[in-house]
Amino acid sequence: MRASFSFLVIAVLFPVFAMGYPKAPDADETPGSVCTESNEDFTEYRYPEQISYCERNVAASLKKKIYDWYGISESERKNYTIDHLVPLSIGGDNDRRNLWPEHKEVKGLRPNLEMQLYLKLKAAKIKQKAAIASVMEAKFNPIMAARRFEVHMRPLNLLEVIGMEIH
Repeated sequence: MRASFSFLVIAVLFPVFAMGYPKAPDADETPGSVCTESNEDFTEYRYPEQISYCERNVAASLKKKIYDWYGISESERKNYTIDHLVPLSIGGDNDRRNLWPEHKEVKGLRPNLEMQLYLKLKAAKIKQKAAIASVMEAKFNPIMAARRFEVHMRPLNLLEVIGMEIH
């Protein structure tokens, strides 16, 4: 089983790292930023830690600028999503410094990470600072994240996601 999973990881990683698209955010262009109460998209505080939450609000014109900053041609943009480096679910905001064009193949290297961090924040099992550090490590080092998922990946439990306890 482990050998077949390792083969699967290699099969996914090879095309991702053989291509010329950005595999990680540019730390100078996209250092990340968090929501604050003064942010125009702030809606509420969430979780026991009372983390500022901003609703999604990224204009098409800003998305275009981000693709342009990263040199992604219009014909290639269908293969990308504009990603929040610090996800909104853990307190990120919609500022340009928190957005980057993430190739869909790269995004697939860390399945469920953001949902697992959200669930831990919601249950007060992790602090925002640790959640941000985890997501930054995964996004700036996608090879290491993929290796970590090989060892630690577990499927999401639907009951966890909707907030029901399992007895």
